[in-house]
Amino acid sequence: MSNKIAEKFIINILNSGFKRAAKSFSQLIGKKVSITNSQPVILVKHGEDDSPLAEKEEGDLIVLTTQLMGEITGKSFLILSDAESQEIFKTLGLKLSEELKEGFLLEIDNIISATVIADICNELGVEVYGDVPHLFHVHASELDEFMKSKVSERDMASIVFSNTTFHFDVGDDIHPQFIWRFSNKIFDIIPADKLKAIE
Repeated sequence: MSNKIAEKFIINILNSGFKRAAKSFSQLIGKKVSITNSQPVILVKHGEDDSPLAEKEEGDLIVLTTQLMGEITGKSFLILSDAESQEIFKTLGLKLSEELKEGFLLEIDNIISATVIADICNELGVEVYGDVPHLFHVHASELDEFMKSKVSERDMASIVFSNTTFHFDVGDDIHPQFIWRFSNKIFDIIPADKLKAIE
Protein backbone atom coordinates (compact mmCIF):
# COMPACT_ATOMS: atom_id res chain seq x y z
CA MET A 1 0.00 0.00 0.00
CA SER A 2 1.35 3.43 -0.96
CA ASN A 3 2.65 5.60 1.87
CA LYS A 4 0.93 8.53 0.15
CA ILE A 5 -2.45 6.84 0.63
CA ALA A 6 -1.78 6.31 4.33
CA GLU A 7 -0.68 9.94 4.66
CA LYS A 8 -3.82 11.13 2.87
CA PHE A 9 -5.94 9.06 5.26
CA ILE A 10 -4.36 10.68 8.33
CA ILE A 11 -4.70 14.14 6.77
CA ASN A 12 -8.41 13.49 6.15
CA ILE A 13 -8.88 12.58 9.82
CA LEU A 14 -7.27 15.84 10.94
CA ASN A 15 -9.30 17.97 8.55
CA SER A 16 -12.51 16.29 9.74
CA GLY A 17 -11.53 17.04 13.32
CA PHE A 18 -10.86 20.69 12.50
CA LYS A 19 -14.33 21.08 10.96
CA ARG A 20 -16.04 19.58 13.99
CA ALA A 21 -13.89 21.73 16.28
CA ALA A 22 -15.20 24.86 14.53
CA LYS A 23 -18.74 24.04 15.66
CA SER A 24 -17.63 23.62 19.28
CA PHE A 25 -15.55 26.80 19.06
CA SER A 26 -18.64 28.68 17.80
CA GLN A 27 -20.68 27.45 20.77
CA LEU A 28 -17.94 28.51 23.18
CA ILE A 29 -17.84 32.14 22.02
CA GLY A 30 -21.45 32.45 20.89
CA LYS A 31 -20.43 33.57 17.40
CA LYS A 32 -19.94 31.70 14.17
CA VAL A 33 -16.42 30.42 13.56
CA SER A 34 -15.24 28.30 10.67
CA ILE A 35 -11.88 26.60 10.37
CA THR A 36 -10.22 25.86 7.06
CA ASN A 37 -6.71 25.13 5.90
CA SER A 38 -5.08 28.00 4.05
CA GLN A 39 -2.55 25.51 2.69
CA PRO A 40 -2.78 21.75 2.25
CA VAL A 41 -1.76 19.79 5.32
CA ILE A 42 1.73 18.43 4.68
CA LEU A 43 2.98 15.24 6.26
CA VAL A 44 6.72 14.94 6.76
CA LYS A 45 8.64 11.84 7.79
CA HIS A 46 11.24 13.06 10.19
CA GLY A 47 14.09 11.59 12.20
CA GLU A 48 16.30 13.20 14.79
CA ASP A 49 17.91 15.94 12.74
CA ASP A 50 18.21 19.70 12.78
CA SER A 51 15.30 20.51 10.46
CA PRO A 52 12.97 23.24 11.74
CA LEU A 53 9.82 21.92 13.40
CA ALA A 54 7.74 25.01 12.69
CA GLU A 55 7.53 27.77 10.11
CA LYS A 56 9.35 31.00 10.88
CA GLU A 57 7.55 33.35 13.26
CA GLU A 58 8.31 36.77 14.67
CA GLY A 59 7.92 38.40 18.09
CA ASP A 60 6.27 36.98 21.18
CA LEU A 61 4.25 33.80 20.76
CA ILE A 62 1.82 31.70 22.75
CA VAL A 63 2.31 27.96 22.31
CA LEU A 64 -0.36 25.57 23.55
CA THR A 65 0.60 21.91 23.83
CA THR A 66 -1.36 18.72 24.35
CA GLN A 67 0.31 15.37 24.95
CA LEU A 68 -1.25 12.33 23.24
CA MET A 69 -1.26 9.16 25.30
CA GLY A 70 -2.54 5.64 24.84
CA GLU A 71 -2.05 3.36 21.84
CA ILE A 72 -0.63 6.24 19.80
CA THR A 73 1.73 8.76 21.36
CA GLY A 74 2.60 12.24 20.22
CA LYS A 75 2.00 15.90 20.90
CA SER A 76 0.12 18.80 19.35
CA PHE A 77 1.35 22.40 19.21
CA LEU A 78 -1.00 25.35 18.58
CA ILE A 79 1.16 28.42 17.87
CA LEU A 80 -0.39 31.89 18.05
CA SER A 81 1.28 35.25 17.59
CA ASP A 82 0.40 38.01 20.05
CA ALA A 83 -1.71 39.70 17.34
CA GLU A 84 -3.61 36.49 16.62
CA SER A 85 -4.43 35.86 20.26
CA GLN A 86 -5.60 39.48 20.66
CA GLU A 87 -7.87 39.07 17.62
CA ILE A 88 -9.50 36.06 19.29
CA PHE A 89 -10.17 38.10 22.44
CA LYS A 90 -11.55 40.96 20.35
CA THR A 91 -14.25 38.70 18.89
CA LEU A 92 -15.58 38.16 22.42
CA GLY A 93 -16.18 41.86 22.95
CA LEU A 94 -15.22 41.50 26.61
CA LYS A 95 -12.42 42.79 28.78
CA LEU A 96 -10.62 39.81 30.28
CA SER A 97 -7.86 39.52 32.83
CA GLU A 98 -4.63 37.87 31.70
CA GLU A 99 -5.55 34.79 33.70
CA LEU A 100 -8.94 34.49 32.00
CA LYS A 101 -7.34 35.05 28.59
CA GLU A 102 -4.94 32.18 29.15
CA GLY A 103 -7.79 29.98 30.39
CA PHE A 104 -9.80 30.78 27.28
CA LEU A 105 -6.90 29.90 24.95
CA LEU A 106 -6.37 26.63 26.83
CA GLU A 107 -10.03 25.80 26.32
CA ILE A 108 -9.74 26.48 22.58
CA ASP A 109 -6.76 24.14 22.38
CA ASN A 110 -8.64 21.55 24.39
CA ILE A 111 -11.62 21.71 22.01
CA ILE A 112 -9.53 21.33 18.86
CA SER A 113 -7.29 18.61 20.24
CA ALA A 114 -10.20 16.64 21.70
CA THR A 115 -12.16 16.58 18.45
CA VAL A 116 -9.14 15.52 16.39
CA ILE A 117 -8.23 12.82 18.92
CA ALA A 118 -11.83 11.56 18.91
CA ASP A 119 -11.70 11.20 15.14
CA ILE A 120 -8.39 9.33 15.36
CA CYS A 121 -9.93 6.91 17.85
CA ASN A 122 -13.06 6.38 15.77
CA GLU A 123 -11.29 5.91 12.45
CA LEU A 124 -8.44 3.71 13.70
CA GLY A 125 -10.26 1.82 16.43
CA VAL A 126 -7.68 2.72 19.08
CA GLU A 127 -7.74 4.23 22.55
CA VAL A 128 -5.99 7.59 22.60
CA TYR A 129 -6.58 10.54 24.87
CA GLY A 130 -5.12 13.97 25.37
CA ASP A 131 -3.52 15.11 28.60
CA VAL A 132 -4.32 18.50 30.15
CA PRO A 133 -3.16 21.24 27.73
CA HIS A 134 -0.37 23.60 28.73
CA LEU A 135 0.33 27.20 27.71
CA PHE A 136 3.80 28.67 27.22
CA HIS A 137 5.06 32.14 26.33
CA VAL A 138 7.90 31.73 23.83
CA HIS A 139 9.86 34.22 21.74
CA ALA A 140 9.98 33.35 18.04
CA SER A 141 13.78 33.06 18.14
CA GLU A 142 13.45 30.24 20.67
CA LEU A 143 10.48 28.42 19.12
CA ASP A 144 12.27 25.60 17.34
CA GLU A 145 14.45 24.78 20.32
CA PHE A 146 11.40 24.90 22.59
CA MET A 147 9.48 22.45 20.40
CA LYS A 148 12.37 20.01 20.21
CA SER A 149 12.67 20.09 24.00
CA LYS A 150 9.01 19.13 24.37
CA VAL A 151 9.09 16.00 22.18
CA SER A 152 10.40 12.64 23.32
CA GLU A 153 12.45 10.40 21.02
CA ARG A 154 9.57 8.00 20.50
CA ASP A 155 7.47 10.82 19.02
CA MET A 156 10.10 12.07 16.57
CA ALA A 157 9.10 10.23 13.41
CA SER A 158 6.12 11.94 11.80
CA ILE A 159 4.96 15.53 11.68
CA VAL A 160 1.80 17.11 10.30
CA PHE A 161 2.00 20.84 9.56
CA SER A 162 -1.26 22.72 9.26
CA ASN A 163 -1.58 26.45 8.64
CA THR A 164 -5.10 26.61 9.98
CA THR A 165 -7.33 29.61 9.28
CA PHE A 166 -9.97 30.73 11.76
CA HIS A 167 -12.76 32.72 10.06
CA PHE A 168 -14.82 34.94 12.37
CA ASP A 169 -18.11 36.64 11.50
CA VAL A 170 -16.59 39.84 12.83
CA GLY A 171 -12.96 40.91 12.90
CA ASP A 172 -10.02 39.58 10.96
CA ASP A 173 -9.12 36.00 10.12
CA ILE A 174 -6.17 34.53 11.97
CA HIS A 175 -3.69 31.95 10.71
CA PRO A 176 -2.03 30.06 13.58
CA GLN A 177 0.25 27.10 13.02
CA PHE A 178 -1.15 23.80 14.24
CA ILE A 179 1.43 21.04 14.34
CA TRP A 180 0.89 17.41 15.27
CA ARG A 181 3.69 14.94 15.96
CA PHE A 182 2.87 11.24 15.95
CA SER A 183 4.77 8.04 16.58
CA ASN A 184 5.05 5.99 13.36
CA LYS A 185 2.65 3.42 14.80
CA ILE A 186 -0.20 5.54 13.50
CA PHE A 187 0.58 4.29 9.96
CA ASP A 188 0.85 0.65 10.94
CA ILE A 189 -2.64 0.34 12.41
CA ILE A 190 -4.76 1.93 9.66
CA PRO A 191 -7.39 -0.68 8.66
CA ALA A 192 -6.68 -2.03 5.15
CA ASP A 193 -10.29 -1.58 4.05
CA LYS A 194 -10.18 2.11 4.86
CA LEU A 195 -7.01 2.58 2.84
CA LYS A 196 -8.58 0.80 -0.14
CA ALA A 197 -11.59 3.08 0.08
CA ILE A 198 -9.49 6.18 -0.66
CA GLU A 199 -7.22 4.74 -3.36
